[in-house]
Amino acid sequence: MPVIDHSVVVVSSPLFRPAALGIYLLFFCAGIVGALVLPTFSLFLAKEIGVRPLLVGLVFAGIALASIGYNHWIGHWSDKLADRRPLVAIFCVLGAIACVIFALSRHYWLVAGIAVVVFSLSMVSFSQIMAYSLDYAEAEIPPDRIPLFNAIMRAQIAFAWVAGPPVGFLLATYYSFSLSYSVAAGLYVLVAMASFKLLPRLPGKARQSDHSNTPVSLPPLVPAVRQSLWFCALAFSLMWGVNNAYLISLPIHLKDNLHIDAQWMGWIMGTTAALEVPFMLLAGHYASRFRLVNLIRCAGVAALCLYLGVYVATTLWHLFVLQIFNAIFIGLLAGVGVSVIQALMPGRSGGASALYTNTTHIGNLFSSLLVGVVADYFGYHQIFIVNVALVIVAIWAFGKVRSARELALPHQ
Repeated sequence: MPVIDHSVVVVSSPLFRPAALGIYLLFFCAGIVGALVLPTFSLFLAKEIGVRPLLVGLVFAGIALASIGYNHWIGHWSDKLADRRPLVAIFCVLGAIACVIFALSRHYWLVAGIAVVVFSLSMVSFSQIMAYSLDYAEAEIPPDRIPLFNAIMRAQIAFAWVAGPPVGFLLATYYSFSLSYSVAAGLYVLVAMASFKLLPRLPGKARQSDHSNTPVSLPPLVPAVRQSLWFCALAFSLMWGVNNAYLISLPIHLKDNLHIDAQWMGWIMGTTAALEVPFMLLAGHYASRFRLVNLIRCAGVAALCLYLGVYVATTLWHLFVLQIFNAIFIGLLAGVGVSVIQALMPGRSGGASALYTNTTHIGNLFSSLLVGVVADYFGYHQIFIVNVALVIVAIWAFGKVRSARELALPHQ
């Protein structure tokens, strides 16, 4: 009876080849940078610079709006390039420059301008790493294993957010925002340098560059696919929007309504990130057995439980218990969400990653405005009830999405 060397099987799997491992590590590093900067930025604007809530909201709305434009244009343009790695490095260097300015300046309009113009452009590095990973998946991974690959990839972000927010809040609270953003700038530089080391040039891209000097012409998307993509865009935007509204509102709800130190928000976020990982991996593993959209609708049900629970919660331990629903929500949404769009857009990795990433920015844009209006008139506590209504709409919209199998789309 032949003996099977399982170590050889694991290494030969496209999920664990050097290119895949490099993608996972780079996603983790990029996630650490984002987890240091983003959770503390509203606190930086409100407390360190000392501006009114409206001006805080304007910066976040500007970042979201600029990111939508950058991702849409760069995402589609990058599909014509033979190598995405220089883009990743350039955008990370821009992120380092932005963080250095955040560390040194306390002038609102300078910080706001850099955040909207430069920092939002640096965030495109994330979608370009994702596009690279989709290129790798389409070229090297069997179609039924792509959702698992995407889930493992997104799990690295969750791992990064286990430690990132607590560290960011601790650095900002006990030391200074200058130190926190200086550390982030250094990490951006490391990610820029690592992008060439960890991400080898893809053979498919190299062959395309060698045999043709003209961009590849892709057939237009059929109307049924466009309709499903529109419903996807609406539903994902709502889902990411309610998550952003929750993240904006919960620290203030903790402090003003529950009289709990807002520093606990970092530990709540870290707990959620730790719990997300198994749900991401399980979603990727079972994606080939269930319709991806049905898994996403299950995420919506978990979100309903989360926001209803937060609305009635009165103590800190209630909020920690509710993070199991938050972990299911984000774990399923982030774990297989991009796979839904990728399956509808074969051969368009940049466009698929740009569309998926833009749903987060669209959600951030409208939810920032929503929080400002609802909280101003009714208080931050009522945000969670509004979230419940929006999640119901998102679940309905996902029900209108037809899968790639139903549309008989080919895998490329």
